Amino acid sequence: MMPPQGEDPNQPYPGVGAALLLTIMAVFASVFTGIAFFGLGALTAYGVGRAVGVGAVATMAAQRVGEPQAERLGLRKLETDAIPVILCLVPAMLLMSEIDNYAFDYAGDEPKIFQQFETAAPSAPGAVPLAADAYEFDVEADAATEVLLGREVLEIPEIIYDQEGERIAVPNVTTDAENGVKLLNPDDPASMIQAFIVMVGIIPIVDCFLIFGVIQQGLLRRMGFWRGICFAALFWMLLRPVPLMGATQFLVASIGTLGLGVLLGLVRVATRSVIAPMLLAAGWAAVQFIALGTLESAPMDGLNVPGTHLPLIITAASLAIVAWAAFAIYQEAATRFLTEPEHKPGADGTGWGFGGFGGNEPREDHDGEDGGGSVYPFPPVKKPNHVRDEEDDER
Repeated sequence: MMPPQGEDPNQPYPGVGAALLLTIMAVFASVFTGIAFFGLGALTAYGVGRAVGVGAVATMAAQRVGEPQAERLGLRKLETDAIPVILCLVPAMLLMSEIDNYAFDYAGDEPKIFQQFETAAPSAPGAVPLAADAYEFDVEADAATEVLLGREVLEIPEIIYDQEGERIAVPNVTTDAENGVKLLNPDDPASMIQAFIVMVGIIPIVDCFLIFGVIQQGLLRRMGFWRGICFAALFWMLLRPVPLMGATQFLVASIGTLGLGVLLGLVRVATRSVIAPMLLAAGWAAVQFIALGTLESAPMDGLNVPGTHLPLIITAASLAIVAWAAFAIYQEAATRFLTEPEHKPGADGTGWGFGGFGGNEPREDHDGEDGGGSVYPFPPVKKPNHVRDEEDDER
């Protein structure tokens, strides 16, 4: 993959411009690939589109990452001591759901984004009637796009015609269960297994490898700790589907996704392994899968019942657990960012900044056998011998 025009080939890859280009390419590649496979079923198309589209872009971009390539991409074993702390961040999805519930209460009957386009059906007064075949293609294309963008469209509408071929009814895309074909059917084990593989297995792996394996390492080395992680979280938010509900819920969902991306970025730095954010993202996806899968059989307040909230004890416990785990992850990430050789900055000596939203301050020397200690339950981190030798030679 050639660098974008103006991109310095001597700088760590990718920069902000290249990262944005990679994210856009991944979105378009996954959508168009999914549309090509839509005849195999919506879930299959979504999974194949995401795996092939995002995976191909990530694989090509990874070839441009400099040595030590495997370490910088996070292709290393996940330390087992870190797994309990990572799992303590899974309740963050419950907190995200509760924030969305309050946004729903606040928004009320707020109109959906682009609702003016949705209501302009061919049968509306003043609308230009379309041919039956053209409208059928339009409805099917809309359903395909909704699914590939990750929105909660559970059924594909059928077009109903009279004997003369005129359209007489179009079932609602999301609520008509009699004429639609369900994409997620809790009564069909095969459908649930397929949905689990796509939602919990495929999507977290390919998305996290692109954002937190390929993109974040370059941003960290160019921009420093906080700015690198926040920009990676921004690209994570752009890659992830956000439902086009009302403006309030859209804004809240976008900010929440950005916050979850920051947590994933911290986990990636703290553990040095891209497997860690994959595991955490899969945990969040599992919570969403359970909420959707039990929508009819086991409604749960605050998760899959509109207008309800989580019990206060669950919200408080989730907040306490997530706060502790996030603080532990943050401290470990701070320590390891300053001690790991793969975070060595560019030739200008910048990129080591840590405090606040800085990040371009020259690197300071950090001597001592222990690189600042480690937060339980992670193992202690020591500055590698070859790093200390290089620093001694420079002095």
